[in-house]
Amino acid sequence: MKIGLVRHFKVAHQPVSGRMSGKQFNAWVEAYNQSNIESGVFSNSELVWEVCLSSDLPRAIHTATQIYSGDIIYTQQLREIEIVAASQTEIKLHHSIWLALGRIAWYIGHSSQRESRGSTLLRTQAVIERLERDFGSSNVLIVNHGAFMKVLAQQLALRGYIGKRIFYPRNGELYLYEKDS
Repeated sequence: MKIGLVRHFKVAHQPVSGRMSGKQFNAWVEAYNQSNIESGVFSNSELVWEVCLSSDLPRAIHTATQIYSGDIIYTQQLREIEIVAASQTEIKLHHSIWLALGRIAWYIGHSSQRESRGSTLLRTQAVIERLERDFGSSNVLIVNHGAFMKVLAQQLALRGYIGKRIFYPRNGELYLYEKDS
């Protein structure tokens, strides 16, 4: 079985310049989640993909339809790990600081985040189990998101899949994982 992970193409939603409150950051994240993508180039291999699964968020949907010509299975299980401001105070920080604080809060299990790290791990395990059960002999292309993709790749490695380690998932780049049956 071969699994190809692809992060959606670059999002056409610019970060707000300057600083923002936690409430403004949350509004920015919501707008980002609903934004369209810039056209991109898919770094495909010579593989023929028999199945394509995609997150049901707009940026992944639009990417999947650009890079895969067959039927696409859309699922909430491949959504990005939700992120919200770790604090709802009026303190104003740069959006990159809010992003970092939100990911740290997720990692340590802070109650500000809607999804715990444990829940994310369970979600990735459920995705892998579905892939192996339903598409075990197929080449499967998965269009998803940066943070979730890193966790999914780690879980694939723990299950014996061989592939390039992902430090920072690049938009539109293929990361191939393979496991001998």
